[in-house]
Amino acid sequence: MIQKLCHLIASREHGGLEKHVADLSSWQARNTAAQITVIGHPRYQSTLNENVHFIPLNTDRSRHHPNLVWRLANQIRQGSFQITHGHGSKSAQLLAAVKPYTDALQVITRHNVRHPRDKLASTFDARIAISKSTVANSKLDWHIIPNGVPLPQPVANPRALAHTTGNRPTLLAASRLIKARGIDILIEAMTLVPDAQLLVVGDGPEKSALQQQAQALHLRDRVTFFSADNAITSFLQASDLVVIPARTEGTPYTLIEALLHRRPVIASDTGNAGEYLPEGYLLKELGAQTIAEKIQMAFAAPNKVQRDFTAVFDRAAKELTLDSMAQATWRVYRQLIA
Repeated sequence: MIQKLCHLIASREHGGLEKHVADLSSWQARNTAAQITVIGHPRYQSTLNENVHFIPLNTDRSRHHPNLVWRLANQIRQGSFQITHGHGSKSAQLLAAVKPYTDALQVITRHNVRHPRDKLASTFDARIAISKSTVANSKLDWHIIPNGVPLPQPVANPRALAHTTGNRPTLLAASRLIKARGIDILIEAMTLVPDAQLLVVGDGPEKSALQQQAQALHLRDRVTFFSADNAITSFLQASDLVVIPARTEGTPYTLIEALLHRRPVIASDTGNAGEYLPEGYLLKELGAQTIAEKIQMAFAAPNKVQRDFTAVFDRAAKELTLDSMAQATWRVYRQLIA
C-alpha cells in the first residue's frame, strides 16, 4: 500500500510542468489515503492544494551544488517516502545524485525532449513520458501518460463574451506570452483574415510588444488581450477556433482544454499535436500566410470541421482528463511496490 509519496519540482517557470505537478498532487491528496508531499522552491507553495504537504528547497542553485544535494537527500530520508517522483530534467539529475543515499523508489516524468539522454533515465525504477514524441529517440521502456486537466464548471466572463458580437468568427490563443509561443505570427496572420477577431489570453515578457504589434497593424479593434487570471473556460465557450502557433512546444494545455471543450484546433506540428489533430489542421510551416489559409479553410467549412473533429473530441474525453492521467500514474506506482 502506498502511504507516503513525494514529488520533486526543480524548475524556474510557472508553465505546463508546474501545472502538471499541482494538478497531479492535488488529485492524489483528494483521492487516495497516501500522504502527498511536494519538494520545491517556495514560490510554488501557493499553487498547491492545501492538503498537499510542502517542503521548501532552494532548487535555483546549481544541480552540482553539494548543499542542494545534501539537503534533498536529508529531506527524502526524513520523510520516509516510499516513492519519489521527479518532474523534468533538473529533478531527474537531482534524484540521480541522491539515489545512493536514499531508499525510496524513483520515478521520472519527461515533459519535453530537451534532455533526451537514456543513460540518466535508465537509473530510474519507472519512467513516464507525456507523449510518444517526447521519447521518440529513446531505446528505453516508457509509460506514455498524456497530460490531463479537470473540467471545471463554466464561469461567466462578460467581458470576454462581449467581444464576440454578431457573426464575426472568433479565434482564441491562450498561452504564456513568450517568443516561443509564436503569437506574433498569429497577429500578423490576422491582417489576412479581415472578418475574424482574436482573443489573446495570457501574460509574459512579450505582452507589451504584442500589444504594440497589434496597434501598429491597425488591429486594436480585432485583437483583444486578457490576463491569464481569467478563467479559460469562458474564452473557450466564446471561441469558434483555437490556434496554437508555437515555435516549440511539448503538450500545450490549451490543446487539451480546447479538445475537452469540443473546440477545433489549428496547431503547429510540434510536441504531440500530431498525435491528436487531423493532418489538415497541423501547421507544417509557421508563417502568417500559412496560418491565415488554415483559418480561412476552417471558417469556410464549419460542418466539415465538426465531422473531422468528432472522433478527436471523443478520444480526448477518454484520454486527456485529470482523472485518466492521475489514475494511470497511480497504477505505475502500484506496480512498483507490488
